[in-house]
Amino acid sequence: MKKQQGFTLIELMIVVAIIGILAAIAIPQYQDYIARTQVNRSVGEIAALKTAVEENIMRGNMAITAAQLGYVESNLTDTLVIGPAIGAAGVMPAAGSFTAAGAGVLAVELDSADNDASAAVNGAIIYMVRAVDGSWTCDIDGTTPDTATTWKDTFIPAGCD
Repeated sequence: MKKQQGFTLIELMIVVAIIGILAAIAIPQYQDYIARTQVNRSVGEIAALKTAVEENIMRGNMAITAAQLGYVESNLTDTLVIGPAIGAAGVMPAAGSFTAAGAGVLAVELDSADNDASAAVNGAIIYMVRAVDGSWTCDIDGTTPDTATTWKDTFIPAGCD
């Protein structure tokens, strides 16, 4: 009787099919995880600027610049826009300053020249909105032309709309 040495072709095909099925499930889940992580990181980067904004407002400086806040572009975000209000859906707001009462927004777009931002979130706009009473809210606009077909509400971190 001959001893079997190695695997049969059918056994190898079954293993390849199982690996293909697992990859078909795992890859989209991993891409969603990466997109959520990038949004979370960018929200954290812009949220860190709230303290510097509060300090400037307390000193009466409403014409705040990104340099005064210590903002540095990351590999996921472009220029920080400081303005009095949220822009139209899918459009970055006009640059300006906080209102005399202290209301305004910090806005940043997930868009990188190096294409480090996931395609699913590239173009989304993150807003940190300060109300007159000093409260902050987070809002994310995923309706930009880049993200209109790829944005999922599951990318929004807890505490943001």
